[in-house]
Amino acid sequence: MSGKKSVQKRGLATKALIVALFMVLGAAVGYLAGHLTRGAEGPDADPLGTAAWIVALVVLLVTAYFLQIIVHEAGHLVFGLATGYRFRSFRVGSLMLVQQDGRLRFRRFSVQGTGGQCLMAPPDLADGRIPYRLYNLGGALANVLVGLAAAVPAFLLPKGLGTAFFAFVAIIGLAFALTNGLPLTVGGVNNDGKNLRAAGEGPEALRAFWIILKISEAQADDVRTKDMPAAWFAAPAEPEQLRNPLVASVAVVACSRFLDEGRIAEAAEAIRNLLEGETGMLGLHRSLLKIDLAYCELMAGKGMQEAERILDADARKLMKAMKNYPSVLRTRHALALLAKGDEEEARRVREEFDRMATRHPYPSEIEGERELMDAAAARFSERAECEAAARTAKAPGIGTHATEEGTPA
Repeated sequence: MSGKKSVQKRGLATKALIVALFMVLGAAVGYLAGHLTRGAEGPDADPLGTAAWIVALVVLLVTAYFLQIIVHEAGHLVFGLATGYRFRSFRVGSLMLVQQDGRLRFRRFSVQGTGGQCLMAPPDLADGRIPYRLYNLGGALANVLVGLAAAVPAFLLPKGLGTAFFAFVAIIGLAFALTNGLPLTVGGVNNDGKNLRAAGEGPEALRAFWIILKISEAQADDVRTKDMPAAWFAAPAEPEQLRNPLVASVAVVACSRFLDEGRIAEAAEAIRNLLEGETGMLGLHRSLLKIDLAYCELMAGKGMQEAERILDADARKLMKAMKNYPSVLRTRHALALLAKGDEEEARRVREEFDRMATRHPYPSEIEGERELMDAAAARFSERAECEAAARTAKAPGIGTHATEEGTPA
């Protein structure tokens, strides 16, 4: 119980810090918006009044925000390349550029709690080690450098919209550097600073960091989880090592590997062990595991009541936020068939899945999820056939023929 309270306290402290940072950011943006644009003359003067200024400032603020996201991910890319990593994918929002079959392809993909992501293939382990500090801190460093560069014209140029834009870039760059460089968990996902600290906790943690990147590389190369090296998913030597979030993340993927192999009962047991144990598992992963466990229990013959018990408020919130995520759609499909018996709803979910699959970056993941959906459909058909046979067996006169005297012939 004390461990859970400690986690809750850290979560509240993180939220308080983030709220404080963005309150300061909002105050700074508001002050600069008024100060830097008040009294502007010439081509930057406002011909339409205050409303036009406000609209223009909002557009510039949003532009500066997305610019710093691109800068952040580009920082990971540049510092990663400089330390021996190889490019695999670059994502801003849900727009993703991924390298597959020697070509760059545009795809759509998003993960709750992340505004973007640059994934790279790591160099080989040398004596159990790889460079990891610059790759993790590259995004925050890039935000600082671009922010400082933008601060120069923000102070030197005459007041106007252009000056406000540079000021926004500088302020948001500082905010990004702080919220990504300081070790924090935001939206159920560890930031760069938290990953950096976790990777430095020991050889097992650093190897887990390497494995996570190797899994992403294999996915980009269209390798299914079940076909990846089994050694990547071996349980840690000491259960206490699962308190490291990177080691716990590998254990989460190991559960997915059981599902990909069709070993549903073993997947359910592994998921329960993780959910019940003391681990450093991310909130995002915890909710995704509950979604997987609901699928497993439905396949084991459990009904809606058990599924609803597993899918708590956090899991349902994630299912809503990531409604197009493959495993979410797969479990929704199983719920429709095996809990509700609603074939029409299951068909609609399957159509949503098919639409999502055309733009998903990892075909191997789609293949595995289709198999799990097919398994749920097959289980539904088997159950329907058994129920039909049972009804037939109970129908009057089935299996016997009465004579005129009323005795069976």
